[in-house]
Amino acid sequence: MQEPIIFRNQSQEILQLYKDKNIIKILSGIRRAGKSFMLRLLRENLLKDGIKENQILYIDFEDYENAVYLDSKKLYEFVKNQNEIVNGKRLYLLFDEIQEVQNWEKCVNSLYSSEKIDCDIYLTGSNANLLSSELATYLSGRYVNISVFPLSYKEFLEFYNETDSSESFFKYMKFGGFPGLKELSGSELSLKAYIDGIYSTVLLKDVISKNKIRDTAVLEKIILYIIDNIGNIFSAKRISDFMKSNGRSLAVETVYNDLQFLQSALFLYKVPRYDLKGKKILETMEKYYIADTGFRFQLLGFSDSAINGLLENLVYIELLRRGYKVYIGKSGDYEIDFVAEKNGTVEYYQVCYLLSSEETRLRELRSLESLDDNYPKYILTLDDLPQSNTNGIIRMNLRNWLLEK
Repeated sequence: MQEPIIFRNQSQEILQLYKDKNIIKILSGIRRAGKSFMLRLLRENLLKDGIKENQILYIDFEDYENAVYLDSKKLYEFVKNQNEIVNGKRLYLLFDEIQEVQNWEKCVNSLYSSEKIDCDIYLTGSNANLLSSELATYLSGRYVNISVFPLSYKEFLEFYNETDSSESFFKYMKFGGFPGLKELSGSELSLKAYIDGIYSTVLLKDVISKNKIRDTAVLEKIILYIIDNIGNIFSAKRISDFMKSNGRSLAVETVYNDLQFLQSALFLYKVPRYDLKGKKILETMEKYYIADTGFRFQLLGFSDSAINGLLENLVYIELLRRGYKVYIGKSGDYEIDFVAEKNGTVEYYQVCYLLSSEETRLRELRSLESLDDNYPKYILTLDDLPQSNTNGIIRMNLRNWLLEK
């Protein structure tokens, strides 16, 4: 089923920043996050800019009709022939799920380096390995990674034609931001089935098959543990100890490897701790967040006890979406939920469901007050109160923050 094209500002930003630049553009993100949407939007915007239709080659390598091009040599010949048809004019190559093509790196590198084919290359992939070892040999220094995430809260509201409200926000937090959800009936059963389909595909194609995992039951138990502990600090050893306490012996190395595989599939994000006093990254006890909060609903259901962790998850992904590098902060005995760094500046964030008591308010303030610099400091909550400033620490509504430009 072809999913509808939706408007996403990121598509315009990609063209503004990178169109006709001598660099390969790689759009990476978990399956069904909207990378195909983005490529099709890029195609529409290129056409609006006056690029002729026969100059744009959009190929979805997961579409069986394009199976012949999974052979990189045939793909190269196809592009070469199209280059002759357009008589040497620039080609715009939009290749969706490029990792499905055998030896794709060699093919893309040859197209990029060709003196006979003038092309501007845009790729998508659902595996972080596209950006690491597999690329290092062939495309080092020749590509830029553009992360594509499921819909932001702002995009979600636009997509569903809704206005910001507590009801809309909890719908977003519960079901997540996969664009394809809109095409369903809206019943929880159908929404859960759609998310389950994404989860199963990611697990089977991007984790189990790719890494030849045999004990899939252990992998799924690790995933359940992580999702049940979103927002909590833990380590591979703690997961191993938990499994042993439940009668299943599991080596720390196995846990570590499975976590790495889940990160490579862009299902999971590891957030290291940073010692703000000692100015160093700590080697143990990190947090993990998932690519979309809908996976929590699909695997474990939705409960009030999970809200704080899910709010942290939303803020973390939004910080990544805005281009920040993110850490967990350790300031003496205090923990800072997020230390966000970009362009040499830093912002600090505490995330809390509600400042329901004076004790909670003081606890969140104390963590930020322990910092002795002048960088911006925020407490994000769902309290329906006017924004306030306490000694330079800004408390604001989390929904309003998500809707900021």
